[in-house]
Amino acid sequence: MRVLALVLLGSILVAAAVVGTRDPEDPMSVGLLVLALGVAAGALAAMFLLRARRRAGRRVPGMRRGMALRRGAEFGAVVALLLWLRIVDGLSIITASFVIAAFAVAEFIVSARPASSR
Repeated sequence: MRVLALVLLGSILVAAAVVGTRDPEDPMSVGLLVLALGVAAGALAAMFLLRARRRAGRRVPGMRRGMALRRGAEFGAVVALLLWLRIVDGLSIITASFVIAAFAVAEFIVSARPASSR
């Protein structure tokens, strides 16, 4: 959890440094900003998924660490891809739907468990 917090803080600092010091016309600075925001979104999503919640006075176990990190990385990739599509003026409802649907299908396939042989 601390590592994710440090990754989140570092990526936000990188994004703030890029916005504050770089020329917005420079392609490298735009790419670095998109990457930093994608990493920040992924780390934040993984932190929310790992948080254990209390319901009705008893502890509900949190999500497994590997699954939360995978889903956080997928969320960060979706955010970065949508930001990149917005920058190159290729973002529309249709392209956003295809991007999100592709990642949803990939998550469904990866998280599916094989049927029992009984």
